[in-house]
Amino acid sequence: MNHIKNTTATIICLLFTNILLSQEMTLEQCREIALENNKKMAIAQKNQTKSDLTVKSTFTNFLPKLSASGMAYYTTSKFDHNLKIDDIQIFDPSPLRDYIPPIIYDFIDEKSKVVIPDMDFQFNMNNSYLVGANIDQPIYLGGKVRSGYKMSKIGSEIADINIRKTEAEIINETDKAYWLYVQTLELQKSANTYKETVAEFERVVKNAVDEGMKSRNDIMKVQVQLNQANLQLHRAQNGVNLARMNLCQVLGLPLETIITPTETLDDNLVEISYTLDISSRPEYEMLTKQVELKNVEQRFVQSDFLPTVGVRGAYNYAYGVKLNDEVLLNNGGFSAMLSVSVPIFHWGEGARKVQIAKAETDIVDLQREELNELMKLELQQAINQYNELLLEVSMTEIALEQAQENLRMSKDYYEEGLENISDYLEAQAIWQNAESEHIIAKSKLRIGRTEYLRTAGKLEK
Repeated sequence: MNHIKNTTATIICLLFTNILLSQEMTLEQCREIALENNKKMAIAQKNQTKSDLTVKSTFTNFLPKLSASGMAYYTTSKFDHNLKIDDIQIFDPSPLRDYIPPIIYDFIDEKSKVVIPDMDFQFNMNNSYLVGANIDQPIYLGGKVRSGYKMSKIGSEIADINIRKTEAEIINETDKAYWLYVQTLELQKSANTYKETVAEFERVVKNAVDEGMKSRNDIMKVQVQLNQANLQLHRAQNGVNLARMNLCQVLGLPLETIITPTETLDDNLVEISYTLDISSRPEYEMLTKQVELKNVEQRFVQSDFLPTVGVRGAYNYAYGVKLNDEVLLNNGGFSAMLSVSVPIFHWGEGARKVQIAKAETDIVDLQREELNELMKLELQQAINQYNELLLEVSMTEIALEQAQENLRMSKDYYEEGLENISDYLEAQAIWQNAESEHIIAKSKLRIGRTEYLRTAGKLEK
């Protein structure tokens, strides 16, 4: 009894889970989910945030920089010194030696000297400190600050364009997965219809065999065809599961999610106007910005070899350094400094670095021209492919109509006894194959349309 309860509970949970995971989705909804969950999109958005913060950070180089500093000194060392100083003679009485009595000379000589006693010094640097505040303002740095700021802004613009590029790639991938899933569902429906048609025909032929109107060979031929139909249906079901899981992976959903697409291959397509203009394509805009970035980098490199001017203001307060227990430093004051640096001679280093930067700019410009040609070629291929797919859809539609008419006529002829069973079975197979080709052609057309819009820079969410 408990086993039955547990089994029932498990079945209910599985059904409930499938209900939660099952949902209908339009192509636009799939695009939004893919853009929300895709890791590439998350990385592109993080890069955009990083670039925006870099712009704000670089702008601060135009503004004054305020800093504070402090220093404290502690030591157990003692700096004691005994200074011995010789007597100081105020004047020299030696020129008078020959003119005055010796006793008087000795008296004068003794009085001309000043006796200075030895001095003891105690020099103490312990518990000394210095604190201060500085403000620095660049006036001219050879254009380095302005160039750096322009480079950061161009980098931010490239990050914005990369967002659009990533969006287009994700949408293209999502559309492809969505229409392939729709294609497999349509192929499964077609295979199921074909299998039911053959199964119904088998029932009719079997009744005829039982009544002695048909031979056993006829029923065996139909059964062979029915086995082929079952195999095709099984393959179609496997294709549906794989395509569904692939779509779930692209959308970032659990692979068990049951998605029911609301759009079909029979929906009318919006007409598109062809153009060979690639200027709206994100890749083209990124290449243009990269050339612009290299031009600014030239000025940035050149700024290292131009004069620089800056000013600094400071306030410092010092306390400490005692001499015989008397503090020598106990005051503060303001100061200002103007700094000018002019490069004179660097053995041609500046000129060579500028030449290197210019060469890099030329390389990027040539790469842009080459990639532009490749993008135009890719766009032309997408246009050609789309036109071919339009023709393929039209031709497979005509082929399907012919196969349907052929099947109808073959059925009439078979029922009238004018055609054998093998021809009728072949007509059924031709019809099923024509329908499958028409389904695949319509799916490829929608994928080709998305590819054209991507290569033309018109694919947007």
